[in-house]
Amino acid sequence: MQLKQISRILVQFSPYTGQARSAREFLARITSRPAQATNPDCQVVARVRVKGDPFVEIEYDNKQVTRIETGGLTIQQILEQVQSRTEEMDTMQKLKDAGFGSSKLESSWQRELGKEVSMVGQVQFVPRQA
Repeated sequence: MQLKQISRILVQFSPYTGQARSAREFLARITSRPAQATNPDCQVVARVRVKGDPFVEIEYDNKQVTRIETGGLTIQQILEQVQSRTEEMDTMQKLKDAGFGSSKLESSWQRELGKEVSMVGQVQFVPRQA
């Protein structure tokens, strides 16, 4: 599990319900040494409650917050959601660093072909569907 692009993770669960297994497993994976080595600045907080549904709340480096209700999910589904979002953000950062910070890509080849429209398309990143 890579914690790149993540600044804070909150994992909340109740040990008295059967739905807490995936949240506990997620907590174990993100606090492992290999995961912590990918981003030592990532703050991990665990809340153990008597009541309440389990969830994971993730704050990314760009201050966006995602809350994942983990009660009916497997650990693999949770990891896929988190990994999908971090990969998307990593790709956006790489595009921005390469000079493609806007959402539009423009080209001059259409003008050379005699077409007036210079916009090739828009870049949109859609999260993977589970």
